[in-house]
Amino acid sequence: MYELIVKLNSFLWSGPLLVLLLGTHIILTVRTGMIQKHVIKGIKLSASDSGGLHMLTATLAATLGTGNIIGVSTAIALGGPGALFWCWITGILGMATTYYECYLGRLNATDEGGGTMYVLRDSLKKSKLANIYAYCMLLVCLGTGCLTQSNAVSVSFFSTFHIPYIISGIIIAILSGLVIAGGKSQIVKVCAKTVPVMCILFIGGCIFLLFKNMAFLPETIRLILKSAFSKNSVTCGIFCGGFMSAVRYGIARGLFTNEAGIGSAAVFAGGSRLNPKDQALVSMTATFWDTVVICAITGLVIISGYLACPDSIKGYSAGGYAIAAFSQIPYIGKPLLSIAIAGFALSTIIGWFYPGEQAATFLFKDKKDKALIKIKTIYIAMVFMGSVFSLEAIWEIADLFNVFLILPNVYALIKLSKNYSSN
Repeated sequence: MYELIVKLNSFLWSGPLLVLLLGTHIILTVRTGMIQKHVIKGIKLSASDSGGLHMLTATLAATLGTGNIIGVSTAIALGGPGALFWCWITGILGMATTYYECYLGRLNATDEGGGTMYVLRDSLKKSKLANIYAYCMLLVCLGTGCLTQSNAVSVSFFSTFHIPYIISGIIIAILSGLVIAGGKSQIVKVCAKTVPVMCILFIGGCIFLLFKNMAFLPETIRLILKSAFSKNSVTCGIFCGGFMSAVRYGIARGLFTNEAGIGSAAVFAGGSRLNPKDQALVSMTATFWDTVVICAITGLVIISGYLACPDSIKGYSAGGYAIAAFSQIPYIGKPLLSIAIAGFALSTIIGWFYPGEQAATFLFKDKKDKALIKIKTIYIAMVFMGSVFSLEAIWEIADLFNVFLILPNVYALIKLSKNYSSN
């Protein structure tokens, strides 16, 4: 089964989905009048007292997770330095997709919530497709929404503090369960408090490392650009990859971290009080911070750290190169990153339950309370299971599950954007 998933992902992410996603990003960039140029306005709105900040931090909690650290690490390891370039491009173009799907999510919101399932049902009158999408959202919530995060924590804590995987899994499951039990309002409150702290902690360490390895930054950028466009394999130690592998892993990991095209951000936007266009601008900044800024910084740290000290990655798996880079910070480097990973992962585990809860509300309606008890129990169990699963298998499953959300969401985006007016 695993080999079949790998082959299927290799086919889908080496051509069809790359064309579909990049094509969607480009089409929506054009149809929204290159909405990316208004990112500063979105940042100002998110920092105002209008209520945008809470929804932004909740959205970031779901997207700003281990994908920014472990995901970038595996992208570079498997796709070469050029994967970082395509991850970054995905972020820039994906801002338009995030904008429009959040615009639709807020525009079609009801008292129960919002998101692509409501868009499919109410704007396109596709009730069956809306139900399929909601079931897929719930499936992704119970799968990749938590598996990759708890796995990253257990691996990081074992490497740094020698804490057994099972113990880490139990701790993360208990902590996330306590918050999830409080419902969506508690989820938003906790995310608003934890996300800014984790960002400051992680970016502070990255800035230190970039200054420390400043002499290697020109070579780092040269390798990224060369690998991004080279038809042949570009080798830099164990970082190697040609054009297709760079594109495949760069875009796949870029999608995983910012989720532009999946529709999860639209669920958060549906719970906002802002008007649709203002909320869409705020939501768009999540993709900007997540991929255009933080993923780029992470990748520069990993590659420049390797160039500065090639032996530093010996003994680390593909997902551990960020840990290797942070180990160059004397004494506190690895513990600092492990704590940041744990904080990001916990906020993502908590944040990703929100779309799952909204999907359950959409599907089960009056019976949602009973359904949510079962769903919460399964979710917490999956948090624990993720701590002992294989990282490679989890990422392959993540890539495949994302397809189930992309197809109906992109269909709605392309269909409805024909009539969009930026005025």
